[in-house]
Formats: sequence, structure tokens, C-alpha cells
Amino acid sequence: MNYLISILIVFTLAVPLWPEPVWAKGDVVKRDTDNDGKTDQIVYFDEGGKIIKLEIDSNSDGHMDRFQYYENEQVIRIETDSNHDHKIDQWDEFEEGKRIRQKRIDTDGDGKENVRQTCRDGRPVERRIDDDGDGLAERIIFYDTEGLPRESRHDLDGDGKMEVFRTYCERTIVEQREDLNLDGWFETVTLYKNGTPFEKKKDTNNDRSFDIITRFRDGKPIYQEKDTNSDGLKDLFCYYDLQGSAKRIEEDTRYRGKIDRIRTYLKGIRVKEEYDSTGDGFLETISLFRKGKLFLQTQDKNRDRKADLKIYFDRAGEKERVECDSDLNCEVDTWQYYKSGRLVELRRDERGTGKINLIVYYKDGKSVKLIRDDDQDGRFELTQYFNRPTWSLIMELDQDGNGIPEIRHYYRDGILRLTEIDKHGDGHPDLREHYGKDGRLRKSEEDAGYTGHLNITWFYNYKEKAIRAERDTNADGQIDTWYHYENGRVKAVEEDTNGDGKPDLWEEYDARETLFRRAKDLNFDGIPDLEEIQDAGIDEGSTPCGQTSKR
Repeated sequence: MNYLISILIVFTLAVPLWPEPVWAKGDVVKRDTDNDGKTDQIVYFDEGGKIIKLEIDSNSDGHMDRFQYYENEQVIRIETDSNHDHKIDQWDEFEEGKRIRQKRIDTDGDGKENVRQTCRDGRPVERRIDDDGDGLAERIIFYDTEGLPRESRHDLDGDGKMEVFRTYCERTIVEQREDLNLDGWFETVTLYKNGTPFEKKKDTNNDRSFDIITRFRDGKPIYQEKDTNSDGLKDLFCYYDLQGSAKRIEEDTRYRGKIDRIRTYLKGIRVKEEYDSTGDGFLETISLFRKGKLFLQTQDKNRDRKADLKIYFDRAGEKERVECDSDLNCEVDTWQYYKSGRLVELRRDERGTGKINLIVYYKDGKSVKLIRDDDQDGRFELTQYFNRPTWSLIMELDQDGNGIPEIRHYYRDGILRLTEIDKHGDGHPDLREHYGKDGRLRKSEEDAGYTGHLNITWFYNYKEKAIRAERDTNADGQIDTWYHYENGRVKAVEEDTNGDGKPDLWEEYDARETLFRRAKDLNFDGIPDLEEIQDAGIDEGSTPCGQTSKR
């Protein structure tokens, strides 16, 4: 545009100075200014010899593309074909040689006005721009007294309403305000320095308070703070590196005014995270990342700046191993091992001797076996099983370490229901005790005389006192002797002497466990044929035939 004004001035001043033969009243003068053989300027004069019109071919294509009109030798209008399609698409109006208005239509030739400019004293005051040719201005630019832009307004969605307002100083933007929902409140305000943003304030929830503030350097963010819960206090603070990527984020996740989580990044990738899980102000949990994936997490529960817990992760981000100092003596005493994120083994040094004395094995996240070395001799003499059919727990004790447990305890729903004792270590129990749902002893089987068979069975009442016993004395698998007790003392004994499964010998005892009556079935018909009553003077120390010692 300055080029146009220069040409205008040249022709306004130069025309009266041309020699007399060049121009005359009511004359038309043609010129070839670049000597290419083509006329590129035509000047029209009125009857008084004053210039009334100037035509210019600015690109030497043989077609005039700029037309300047004069009154009293002052330009009043310029019409321009700016895209050289032989159609006028721009009009400039002047008063006293100064432009007061400009009109421009879309250069695609649809004839619709897309720029209208108002000037004062030759300087622009307002310019309206219709980018899409719909008759509504998408941009309005206001100019100061020097003709420089001081403010612009923008309609981003083409609805005819301005949502973005920009302020300028010496042609450079200094502030941008955005009211995208047209409620009269600018929810985003951006401040500029040297044409690049240095601070942006944003109200994301429309509560008339800026909850995000971002600061920039050289157009890239260097710091940002947020109020994530809209309580009026900032609780997230982000620092950026020179490339504009986050390098450190500090958060108050509990909204108590204390930073409880810090995340550190390298080239935009997270490398470290510190977290205060208890809310006491101490960041005791530290997570370390490799290539953005968690590979180690530590905890410092006693705040001595030394990790009490270490959790290692595999490449897939699954937990792989855990090391723990449970008694906080700066020595690891517990190890956990995982496969595909599930616990498969646990090891513990329960006494702090540096030796593992407890190992627990897991399957599908549930414990299936436990072994323990209680006497610290290096051998795991205690074994517990948690997944055996019908039993919730089986406990074995192999004290001599020969691989054959001396004692087995069987539990169901946490209650002891069966105990087996192998005194000889031959793999066969010498004693088996059965318990009821209430945990009381109900029955026991015993190998009396070490025969290799459980040849006697005892039955107990709810007070766990023996009330009856059955015995296989000849190891033929059939009961041949029955004992009956009362108040813990033998009361009667029945015996099958011929192996038909029925008693044929009966003995009764008094309160001192002294035999006082004996009966015998001689013909084995189940009816006593012979009865003997013992003399009261019988030796009190005698014992009934076949009687075993009471447990």
C-alpha cells in the first residue's frame, strides 16, 4: 500500500511539470516507462488541463490493473486488480490526499466483499475482514492515531460473534483474551513479550477464577501451576525443560497445602516419583523408572533416609521381587518372589541371624506349602501344607531330618482334627488322635506293643476322658478285646477268645480297678456258662487278664 501512495505522489507532482507537447487540455497521454514497447501508463486530462485519471500496468502484461481518479488534481479513489485477473477487487477512497476507506473483495472472483477499511487523516482506524465471504467479519482490527494496530477481534467459529480479543503495541501483540462461551468472562488470558507468550491464565471450570497459570520463555512453557479441585488454592506445580517438556511436577494430592508427590522427568519421560503415602509430610515412597517403565520402588518407613522396602519390577511392569527390612535394623530379612505378577515364594530370616529360617511357596496367589527351621541348624524340620484335599492345613515335624516326619497335625477350618505320631521313624504312625469340630479329643488309635499296626482304639467323652477301648491283640485285623471305663478307671473288659467277633469272656472291676467278677461262654452261644466271683481279699495290685495300661 505504501508503494501505491508513492506512485500516487509521483504522478500528482510530475504531471504539471511535463513539457507542453506531452500533454494538453482534454488530452490523453500514453507512456512506456520501461521501454519494452508496451504502454504501461495512461494519463487523462480534463478541458482545463488537470489530471482526472491515471491507468497503470504494474506487471507489464499489457493490461491496466490500477486506476487512480482525481478531483482538482487530488486523488479521490484508487481501483486495483490485485491478482491480475482483469477484475477490480480492491477500492481505496481518499480525502485531501489521505485514505479514508478501503474495500476489498474475495480474490476468487465471487464478487463478495471481504475487506472493508475505514481511515482518518490517511491512517486506518478500523478494518473488517470476512475470510469466508459470508458477509460476516471474522476479524476486526482497530488502529491507533499513528495507523498502527491497537486491538483486534476474531470470530473463530463464523457465527458473527467475536470470541478472541488481542491488544497490540507498536505492531506487536501484548495480550490475548478469549471468551469462547460468550458469557462476558474471558476464561483465557495470554500475555506476550516481544511477540511471544510469557504468561497464560485459564479458567477451565468457568468459576471466574484462573485455575491454570502457565509461564513461558522464548515461546515455550517453563512453569505451570494448577488448582485441580477448584478450592482457590494451587495444588499442582510443573516445571519444564528448555525444550518445553515437563521435567518436575509437584502435587498436593490431599489438598492440605503440603506437597505429597513429586514426579521427575528426563526429556519428557518419567524417571522418578516420590510420594508421601501417610500424609505426614515425609516422602517415604520412591519409584524409579527406566524408559518410562517402573523397575524399582522403595519405602523408608522410619524416615532414616534408608529404604526399608524394595520392590523390583520386570520389563512388563509386573512385580518380580520384594526385599523388606521388617524390624528396621537396616538388614533385609524378608524376600518375596513373583512370576507374572503373582507371589510364588516368600523367604524370611525371623531371628535376624542372617540365615533364612522360613520359606513359603504359593500357587495362584495362595500359599500351598511352608517350611521352617526353628532351631537354626540349617534344616527345615517343620513343614505345613495348605492345599491338601479335605484339609485346610497339614503340619509335619521332622526333627531328626531323615525325611520322615515324627508328627503330623491335620487341620480343617483352622481346627485340629487329626494328629499322627511316628515314634520309630518307619513311616507308619504309632499313634493317631482324632478330634471333633470343637477341637476336643474324640478317638485315638495306638500301636500297643510296637507291632507295626494300630491295634487299639480309645474313645473319649466331651471331657476328653477315656470311656471305651477296642483292641486287636493278635493282629488279624479284627477286634477281640473291649474295655469300658468310668471316671477314668476300667470298669469292664470283654474278650473274644475264638475269633468269631463276639465276646465270650467278661470281666468286671470295682472302683479300685480290682477284678471282682468273671464270666465265660464255654459253647460260644453268646450266653455266659461259667461265672466266678472274686474274693474280696484278692490282691489289690492284681490286674485283669489281657488288660492294657490306661492312657
